[in-house]
Amino acid sequence: MPDLADVLEFVDPAGDVLAVRFPEEGPGVIRWGSQLIVREGQSALFQRDGRTMALFEPGRHVLSTQSFAGVTGFVAGLAYGGETPFRAEVYFVGRQLFRDLRWGTPEPVTIPDPMLLQVPVRANGRFAIRVADPTLFVPKVVGTRALFRQRDLEEFLRSQYLVSALTDALATLGKPFAELPRFFRELGIGVRALLGPEFASLGLELTDLSVNSVTTTEEIQATLNGNAKIASEGYARARATQLDLQARAAGAAALRDAGTSYRDVGTTDALKELAASAGEAGGGAVDAGVGLGVAMLVPQMMSGLARDGGPASQGPAPAAEAGVDAVARLKQLKELLDAGAITPEEYAAKKAEWLKRL
Repeated sequence: MPDLADVLEFVDPAGDVLAVRFPEEGPGVIRWGSQLIVREGQSALFQRDGRTMALFEPGRHVLSTQSFAGVTGFVAGLAYGGETPFRAEVYFVGRQLFRDLRWGTPEPVTIPDPMLLQVPVRANGRFAIRVADPTLFVPKVVGTRALFRQRDLEEFLRSQYLVSALTDALATLGKPFAELPRFFRELGIGVRALLGPEFASLGLELTDLSVNSVTTTEEIQATLNGNAKIASEGYARARATQLDLQARAAGAAALRDAGTSYRDVGTTDALKELAASAGEAGGGAVDAGVGLGVAMLVPQMMSGLARDGGPASQGPAPAAEAGVDAVARLKQLKELLDAGAITPEEYAAKKAEWLKRL
């Protein structure tokens, strides 16, 4: 670029330039009356003798006495062929969002953990910035560089601010390491809150920060995986027990609605098994034992039948309940008859009693 220019403008094809100085090299001489074109997403900082004189926003501007105050001598010097002891330059500052900056912890940082006490972690993510105040950003960060790109700022912000802020945010959050993935958004918000004032002092705004991952060493991760396996197995056993109890309760309710119970069903099944054993044994001591077992169980069944629906029962039952109960008792009588626990005469007598209740 020539030292003397009539039109000053800058187009950033890569979109990664935060600040660029015109002229980039040589003495800072700008022809008085030159036109300054500032595009959307830019600001232009005019300096004379190293001191900021004006900040221009998007639009076309003419460098004249109407644009500045107190530079009459400067104008007079430039009016004579540009030979002047004064120096002037323009910094074009990118005001767009620089959104693809990356951060990470090059070495593990130790954070407190409620379960493991201390956990070494590595973390990484992305962040976005924009130049909020060029009058602070240029003198404090850019300095006298002719070209200042995104990569020139990324490493500085990462090492100087982001790692320490992340450590503080993790300690403040106070969550176990295993639960951190559920709080990545809260971590990003916390780091932004911590760094907001510090970035503002540089003329920058931290517009966004995301945490992509937080990892630990292989040994710590193996311990966490083992604990998670134990917890999962314990939960599975507890859940199975809960479902079994629910099924038993539902079965008891169904039997109660049918007018019977687990005890009656169990007695009937026992009689069937005794009868089958007697048929297979073929007499002798086994038959005597089976007969004794049947003799002990039958009075209980018969007393239950008499208590629930026989002549000794007190008070009439509701019609709907009596019908259901009668069917259940007839079924039990038939099973007793099939098992050989009662005689056909006893079965016929009891059957007649319960048929009257239908």
